[in-house]
Amino acid sequence: MISGKVTEKQFGEDLDACLNGKASASFDKPEEYRALLQLGKSLASANFGSETHKESVRRRIMQTTAFQKGRAGCKRSKLVRVLAVAAPSVILIGVLFAQPSFANGWLDKIISSISLGHITAFQVEPPPEDMSYPVPEHLKGKLFDRNGQALYEVDGKTGPIYTAEGEEIEGIENGEVITKSEAEAKDKEIRTRKITDPTALDDYTNFKVGLPAYLPEGYAFDRAEQYMDEQGNASPKYIDLYFTNGENGKQIYIQERYADEETAYIQSTTGTVESVKVNEADAVIINGKTIDWEADGILYSVMVKEMGEPIEKSELIRIAESVK
Repeated sequence: MISGKVTEKQFGEDLDACLNGKASASFDKPEEYRALLQLGKSLASANFGSETHKESVRRRIMQTTAFQKGRAGCKRSKLVRVLAVAAPSVILIGVLFAQPSFANGWLDKIISSISLGHITAFQVEPPPEDMSYPVPEHLKGKLFDRNGQALYEVDGKTGPIYTAEGEEIEGIENGEVITKSEAEAKDKEIRTRKITDPTALDDYTNFKVGLPAYLPEGYAFDRAEQYMDEQGNASPKYIDLYFTNGENGKQIYIQERYADEETAYIQSTTGTVESVKVNEADAVIINGKTIDWEADGILYSVMVKEMGEPIEKSELIRIAESVK
């Protein structure tokens, strides 16, 4: 954990610089310090709203141009995947509209962390929902509530935010408002490679892709996907696997990555973070719906959120342990 008033003050200044599009001098800081900065930057790009952002934050970060470029060329800094940010919207708003004082206080909200080498998980204490933040000067007159009233401060109860024309706002990127329709248009531009033959997966990666030998009844391999860059190339370091229940369309999702500094990621939640084992390897379960671990140079993540029903921890571990 980062400690000391001088360090907290510096972190606040560095985070503020990042949020304003300026580079922060963090290359000589401890790994956890840099990881927290990356987490803050990712939270700042997350969606407005409370419940619906949890899974879409992960996908949004994975699908942004910055993330795709990072996949292809990032060498030193860790990429951040906010897989299950269960924090209420006030945390997102707080980082989005961050002042150094918020960043300093935010450090105190981190309850615990679990490190698995290239994977880090944080448990964060949610701030009070009535905590409010002033709208930055450059956004005043651009943010409105559902009734068309201009917003001069926001909190966890503000709800969806709109433009003057009544378009719902998805978030703020580089200080500019991004509407929901604009975000959806960007999503449609993202190209993916779909692979339907499970025996051919290794042809597209620089590692051996693991498939689960055990799945709950009704689930079977559906497809694999890789995101493609502007040149039509997909990184061999990443692959997403989808297993679908043919009767109801519900899914189990597995992501696998070649383990290095480029592919390392962070997860954050206000829910539960539990340390477990997967075939003797250290692992972490987030909110009882995701299990992540690193083994033999590969990063694995099994997500059962789209199954639509609770799953026992033993069942989640059983799926993970069967990935070979």
